Amino acid sequence: MSKVLSMLLCVSLLFMAGCGFHLRDSVTLPAALQTLRIESVDSLSPLPQELGRALLRQGVQLVDSEEAKVSVLRILADQQATVPLSYSGAARIQEYQVVHRVEFEVLDAEGKVMAPRSALERRREYRFDETQALGAAAEDELARKELRREMLQALLRRLESITG
Repeated sequence: MSKVLSMLLCVSLLFMAGCGFHLRDSVTLPAALQTLRIESVDSLSPLPQELGRALLRQGVQLVDSEEAKVSVLRILADQQATVPLSYSGAARIQEYQVVHRVEFEVLDAEGKVMAPRSALERRREYRFDETQALGAAAEDELARKELRREMLQALLRRLESITG
């Protein structure tokens, strides 16, 4: 039985490798981005910090010094907003949408544009139950965290697609 199970596992791995499957966070960045500095307009935003940790896991060397001649990922805007989507007959909000928008550009070590200013946007909707006001705040925070995770993945994929 264990031989059959082992063989099934091997075949499954071959199929996944053949279809281009790779683990989340697993990206192959161009050589020009193997040493990188991240600049962000919002130093308190968790996104650049989480992006930095993900890049370190990929073997990217992060540099803090502005004097170093390295490629630069500039996060020009990092905004999250919660907008009402629908109202009840009593003019009370029933649904919200959380929107996360990031604008960024990538420059090489000489300051030439590798990726022009681009925007990524992710959205998440949730229902609001006024009888569960505490739960609504937790749901909003959860939606924001999930959007940040999705945005991180989108940014990593975008960085991976840069040629240069």
